[in-house]
Amino acid sequence: LGVPTCRDAHSILCAILYSDSPTSQVDMLGFRIKNNLFDIIGSMNHKNEVYWYTLKKPNIKKLTSDLSADIAIIGGGMAGLTCAQSLSGRGYRIVLLEKDFCGSGASGKSSGFITPDSELELSHLIRRFGAKGAKELWDFVTSGVEHIRKTILDNKIDCDYQIQDSFFVANTKQAFKKIISEHNSRQSSGYESTLSEKENLETLINSQDYEGGVKYGGTFGINAYLYCQKLKEILEKQGVHLYEDTEAVSLTNEGVKTRYNFVYAKKIIICLDRFSPSLGVLKKEIYSAQTFLTVSSPLSLEKIKSIFPKERLMVWDSDLIYKYYRLTGDDRLLFGGGSLLYTYIPFERQNSPMILRNFRKYIQKKLGITIDFEYIWSGLIGVTKDFLPVAGRDRQYNNAYYIAGSAGLPWAAALGNLIAEAVESDINLGGNLFDRHRKYPISGVLQKFISKPIAFSLSHGIVKYFHK
Repeated sequence: LGVPTCRDAHSILCAILYSDSPTSQVDMLGFRIKNNLFDIIGSMNHKNEVYWYTLKKPNIKKLTSDLSADIAIIGGGMAGLTCAQSLSGRGYRIVLLEKDFCGSGASGKSSGFITPDSELELSHLIRRFGAKGAKELWDFVTSGVEHIRKTILDNKIDCDYQIQDSFFVANTKQAFKKIISEHNSRQSSGYESTLSEKENLETLINSQDYEGGVKYGGTFGINAYLYCQKLKEILEKQGVHLYEDTEAVSLTNEGVKTRYNFVYAKKIIICLDRFSPSLGVLKKEIYSAQTFLTVSSPLSLEKIKSIFPKERLMVWDSDLIYKYYRLTGDDRLLFGGGSLLYTYIPFERQNSPMILRNFRKYIQKKLGITIDFEYIWSGLIGVTKDFLPVAGRDRQYNNAYYIAGSAGLPWAAALGNLIAEAVESDINLGGNLFDRHRKYPISGVLQKFISKPIAFSLSHGIVKYFHK
């Protein structure tokens, strides 16, 4: 009958509420009213939950008695599961403990970008470690990409495996110089890539607001929660003893204490990422960074073509706290990012109307479309002060090893395999690039004086923009 629905009204109001910065006191009042309306409308139209979790309910088995193991792995994310996968079938009795359910942390909440390019570009690695060292690191993280791909294909894992090229785009002309450097670094290191200047972008992404980008293949997107859940099932069939809703609360030289039981273990592998300090490990070296993810309602083919005219891509921009997006297999736009206000706060912000408003404005400005987000959630990832992960043997508990600060799922997978080899070979990985005792931009007394959140935020700025 031509009567507008609530969703129609929401779309109309969203279009009206986009505005430039206010230029007068009257404009400022209207601007604030608009923003408040936008927050109210937006909060009524989305669900504050992880979209991935709605697709499968975990089947949880708790630990109910003491037991013994050759190797106890703490953490059921990408790193812990990959470590168990690497060690299974080698004659060890393996026990894996997970506080909630497999994929409940950063791994399962993630955007599922499976690309070697995470927080540190290849050009940055070359500046820090030279061409040879950078190539070794890039090949290492690429091995994580290929491990995940092989696991999916060999086991026919249904986890929304989407082959999509990576596309790193510049928000400013100055940032485009960084894009050119990344392209040149890839070419000189023997990796393929395609450089696109602003006038050529329209064939890849329908935007006139980026200054250019570099595209390369061999990458893909997944639903990492479903991947973790399926890998858990595979490992159980292979004889790994896996217990969820079973929190490890402390370590001893004999094993792992949970809330109600004890796991006697000859060796322990800690794969807790940002939770590592809760077990007394990596208290100074690991902190958390917060990001937000949103998922839209399914998009029409017309709207998809208005974003990606030819092929679906995994896109991220050049800002320090960058925005990123891709399409899922059910035609939803997954969009993520953060803000300096929330990135380094010491607690998780579950919902932020401001973040939603900024995401919508970004999409309107960059892509010229409005999006209805159906889900929003936040996530905290473990980070180090130089973005490189840490991996090694603990000094207090000589039978314990750790992995943390894996900035991306491929890093976590590659490190899971690396630490499995270290445990089997009984080596400590001392002196390598992932050594926790390496030099950081800010540490020691200065970190204690200015506080951990400030030390990490300043260190990240130094590493990104000033580190040579």
